[in-house]
Amino acid sequence: MKRIRVLAFIMILFLLITVAGLVTVQIFMHERYKTMSEQNRLKVVPLAAPRGAITDRNGLEMVKDELSFNVSVKHFRVGNRDDLLRDLSSALGTDKEAVGKELNAASRNPFVPHVVARDVGIENAIRISEMSWDHPGIILDVTPRRRYLAGASGSSYLGYVGPINREEFQRLRPYGFRIDDRMGRAGLESVYDDYLRGRHGGKQVEVDNRGREVRVLGHREALPGKPIRLTVDLRLQEFCDGLLEGKRGAIVAMSPETGEILALSSSPSYDPNAFIEAGRSAEVSRLLRDTEYPLLNRAIAGTYPPGSVFKLVVAAAALENGVISEETVFNCGGNMVMGGRTFNCWRKQGHGNIALKEALQVSCNVFFWRTGLLLGPDKIAAAAGNMGFGQRSGIDLPFENAGVLPSESWKRKTMREPWYRGETLNYSVGQGYMLASPLQVARMTSALANGGYLVKPYIVEEIDGVSVSSRERIYLGLSEKDIGVVREGMKMAVNMRRGTGVRARDRDIVISGKTGTAQTSRAENHGWFAGFAPFDKAKLTVVVFDEYGGKGGEFAAETTGKIFRKAGELGLL
Repeated sequence: MKRIRVLAFIMILFLLITVAGLVTVQIFMHERYKTMSEQNRLKVVPLAAPRGAITDRNGLEMVKDELSFNVSVKHFRVGNRDDLLRDLSSALGTDKEAVGKELNAASRNPFVPHVVARDVGIENAIRISEMSWDHPGIILDVTPRRRYLAGASGSSYLGYVGPINREEFQRLRPYGFRIDDRMGRAGLESVYDDYLRGRHGGKQVEVDNRGREVRVLGHREALPGKPIRLTVDLRLQEFCDGLLEGKRGAIVAMSPETGEILALSSSPSYDPNAFIEAGRSAEVSRLLRDTEYPLLNRAIAGTYPPGSVFKLVVAAAALENGVISEETVFNCGGNMVMGGRTFNCWRKQGHGNIALKEALQVSCNVFFWRTGLLLGPDKIAAAAGNMGFGQRSGIDLPFENAGVLPSESWKRKTMREPWYRGETLNYSVGQGYMLASPLQVARMTSALANGGYLVKPYIVEEIDGVSVSSRERIYLGLSEKDIGVVREGMKMAVNMRRGTGVRARDRDIVISGKTGTAQTSRAENHGWFAGFAPFDKAKLTVVVFDEYGGKGGEFAAETTGKIFRKAGELGLL
């Protein structure tokens, strides 16, 4: 009897526990399990917003989003893993080992979709979509993917996009970012990210027990990013990029009247698609380690001694300050002695008696050394600063470098040393402490081309059809006569027999310009050419910088001539 009572007690106890459990589930945990049930029945499908397209001035597409098909696996829905492994590897054309690694990764978080293959292509996507009937754990996502249609052309200013990290996601999540989002990492993609990035949408759907969509319960459209139209002419851009292939250097082609950038090249360059496409991570690693710095935009972020193109600044400053006139003559015997040191003109036998325009034509160092001594370093610095050196231009691109604009006070502050007269000689011909970017040289040249206005360069013309260009111009106060003298000297440098820039000459276009050969700490010199055309009413300024390429009168001058000829063919002159 005692055993029967014990057995009855145990049975009643189990019954009470069961009833208590049912009550807890049905009453106290009802909402929780109802929510879980709804989550299994209902699914939110995110709809990714495409980024805005980037086009050139003529509407030619340079960057756009295209549909990309990604394959994900939700592991808890996987039935027969071996069958899935076999079918997936067959459909994707990849070995089982690679797919197996991704499936193993998916198993670590079985309730969260894990991407096993990206950008599989439309044909593979169709095959995988058909497989989903037999393998409910497969999810086919259709998402936009960035495409840089011109490859490396224009990469120096277009930039690229990259995935956000966890720290950024936590900070940006309230603004609509998702963990798998990409954002602008360089160039225009970075500066205009808020405009280019769209606003994601989504839809709530009801699914069956196999995860298949039954009906749509709610829908919010994704809003695409705003399109951007540039000032760049893609045809001229690709031409300039081709001219720099295999070299280090930069090219700036801009309107001297408005500051519009028509081409901006930097070499070596890179293909932004490498940061997007699967399987190119090794290439990205090489780009980041490359000692030739292909990710550096040499046109705006690289600064170098400008060499003899800086003589244009010294000439204009000397005329404006009245220390010389158009008729002033100095004798060049081939060298000049200062402080016990001999400074040699590039022409050992000298140029003899020479005036300003001829000095610009043949790039006589002695003439500008004597002119620089009359001016002094502070007046040179004031004139150069007035023409945009030592400051950022304000172009709508990141990482612009202000360069170095030396003066007596600058040297005392940075080096705690006095300024020496020999340093003035170097300064007068663009050597010594002076450092400038190709874009700064283009601004200075444009001021001489347009009659004395310093323009603000820009590269974005419109956002979503609305003009955003300010076309800022600052009047420099230079006299028309003084600018005319310098311009004449530039025309002679290209179009007269002894001119250092004759390789830029063209039969149909009157090109004016100035060569520069800048000495460096290495055996090789930098080559420069800065010019504008046509002479009477300039429509284009071109600066070519040839890093460690030798004399400015060679590759740089010849390349500038080719760019002006191409611009003429394209109707840009």
